[in-house]
Amino acid sequence: MADGDSLFQSARNWVATPGRRIDRSSENRLTQWILFDGNRERVTAALLGTVFVTLLVLGGLWPIQYQELLAETTMVQTVFNTLLSGTILLVSIVVSIAAVSISQELTSLGDQSERVETTIDFQSAIEDRGIVEVSPARPGQFTAVVLQSIKQRADELQEFGGSEAYRRDVDRLRADIHTNTESVLTTLERVPNGSTDELLTGLNYDSSWQLYQTRRILTKYDEQLSPDERAVLEDIMDTLHKLMVCREYFKTLYYKLELSDLSTTLLTVSLPIIVFISYVLLALDTGLFPDVSLLGYTPLSVFISFAYTIALAPYAVLTSYVLRAATVTKLTPEEGPFVLDADRETAYDRQD
Repeated sequence: MADGDSLFQSARNWVATPGRRIDRSSENRLTQWILFDGNRERVTAALLGTVFVTLLVLGGLWPIQYQELLAETTMVQTVFNTLLSGTILLVSIVVSIAAVSISQELTSLGDQSERVETTIDFQSAIEDRGIVEVSPARPGQFTAVVLQSIKQRADELQEFGGSEAYRRDVDRLRADIHTNTESVLTTLERVPNGSTDELLTGLNYDSSWQLYQTRRILTKYDEQLSPDERAVLEDIMDTLHKLMVCREYFKTLYYKLELSDLSTTLLTVSLPIIVFISYVLLALDTGLFPDVSLLGYTPLSVFISFAYTIALAPYAVLTSYVLRAATVTKLTPEEGPFVLDADRETAYDRQD
């Protein structure tokens, strides 16, 4: 049982994020492509291609047993009947969820006006703080402007003196802000304008630990801070708060767009699949496949492997979309000063 658990955990970790945040730089390119960068249709095609190749390899390794298994026409038909029913049920569930999501958008004129005004007020708050004259309209550019502001304010802390412990804590905060900002800006350069990925550019920014560290510095060194130092730290804390708010808003927009794309793709794929599975069931009844073999493969084995792969297309579509949505949720589970990342050290994790 322990071995089974470890194998399952290894497979789960391979497609999941390493720790809390995923490194979207140069490492683990395949995982990044599956979870983030890859077009969902291409990820779906890759999953189906893997299934098809796996079936062919298994058929080649045990050709006799595989042929005997496929000869049981009734059993094969039962499998495809189950897939047909499952596809219809899956489409019904996803469409129902999409309908509920759409119904939440059908609000009164006053509610819609309040939504727009809240968004405009948020952008105005950024402008009032002197971060930018006019708030960028694109989500990625907006995130970049806010991060550059945080980075600039962190650099201003270098102008002040203080005790060795204070300088050490400030330098840790500044270095972390620089590292996170550069990572996000590098990712933003690869993201095309207007794409869904633009909404995700700020997810890797570890604002929770930085907010905690800023609050800790303000509290721990309260008596040492000059008014100017306090103003800079409070400005960093306030800007981090605004970054968290806009990131949650962008994440909400992403989920809405992702659900819309999932529903559209699933509906587009499912109808042809339903027709194809019906054809497969009729073809199996005819028994017209020639009894020939080439390298251990027969027309029946190749056809069934191909048909089974195609029948799994709706589930592959769902898997590709849910993997990315679940990863986005995992990347940003906490807001505010609560830190869930085990690699992040807090004051209570060590003796000061």
